[in-house]
Amino acid sequence: MNHARIAFVLLLIGISKWLPSYSQTQVMTKGEFAHNPALKYHPLKQGCPGTPISNDRYYNPDYPFLLTFKDVRKWKKQTNPYLEFKKTDTFQLPISNELGWIKDDSIDGVAWLGHATFMIRVGGKTLITDPVFGNASRVLKRFSTLPVAPTELPQIDYVLLSHDHRDHLDYNSMRLLSKLNPDAQYLCGLSTAPLLKRFNRNGKIQEAGWYQQYQLDDQMVKITYLPTRHWCRRWITDTNRHLWGAFVIEVGGKVIYFGGDSGYGKHYLEMHELFPHIDIAILGIGAYQPEWFMESNHSSPAKAYQSFLDLGATYMVPMHYGTFDLSDEPIGEPGERLLSIATENKMTQRVLLPALGQNILGMMP
Repeated sequence: MNHARIAFVLLLIGISKWLPSYSQTQVMTKGEFAHNPALKYHPLKQGCPGTPISNDRYYNPDYPFLLTFKDVRKWKKQTNPYLEFKKTDTFQLPISNELGWIKDDSIDGVAWLGHATFMIRVGGKTLITDPVFGNASRVLKRFSTLPVAPTELPQIDYVLLSHDHRDHLDYNSMRLLSKLNPDAQYLCGLSTAPLLKRFNRNGKIQEAGWYQQYQLDDQMVKITYLPTRHWCRRWITDTNRHLWGAFVIEVGGKVIYFGGDSGYGKHYLEMHELFPHIDIAILGIGAYQPEWFMESNHSSPAKAYQSFLDLGATYMVPMHYGTFDLSDEPIGEPGERLLSIATENKMTQRVLLPALGQNILGMMP
């Protein structure tokens, strides 16, 4: 069993010496549903009863989390057909030669910084998603180079955290980010605030349930939290005690869907109904093999491409590959497969594979 597989199994199990407490200061439960009573719902979801919860654990009724330790053991015992190749694989995500725009506040742009970390600056507002600047844990090594140092990033207004897994919510990165951006607002799912307080005690944190819109001071920005097909676990006993999800960001005339982690599901068609004019869909394509094990959590390139079509978005930008070795496939293979799919369907002008740090808005015809 290779080190990458061991790393991800440990991530799944969530081994830790310290177990967190669960304060739900922004969560109100009513029966089998939870929400943040301070936040409004998307206009088309005003009758939504809330996010499903049972015994203090969230769940997606359409796609309940069913993987067991028996499944993990089955995966561990299988032979990875890519194992020998991965021992000598030297794949590196390319880095843009033009990074100066990132420091220029007058230039709008969207930049992939690796894995699920994107810097978005539109209309004078800057956001960052799932910031991870180095290794995601002691056992989860980073393979892609961060295109810019965190100290070179502009002042961040909003930090968007899709869920609690360590390759999306990293202690060291969060602590550094909070020091560099003391006024930033942190937007996350229900019951995640107590976890963030461990990283940043004085941060401005808002939790949202699925379909809820964050209450922001700036009327130029609207951000909605949305369901995905995934799960949460950070420690041993806290499976699904924090909510996971995706974001739709509406800012400066742009509509951006940031998908977080998700297997394929009918929620993409629903998102098209709620947001019929998505400009950019940022979707994960990696950590998908073996598919029998991963499909309930992550999407293959083919399933992610179908999600893009379901969303009706103008452009697709892939993520969640090339940075961490989380599953059987080589870290660069998802990008190659997606490019092949886009070429076969004559969609290369709409499926964009940016270099790290490249201004994605500049790639759009």
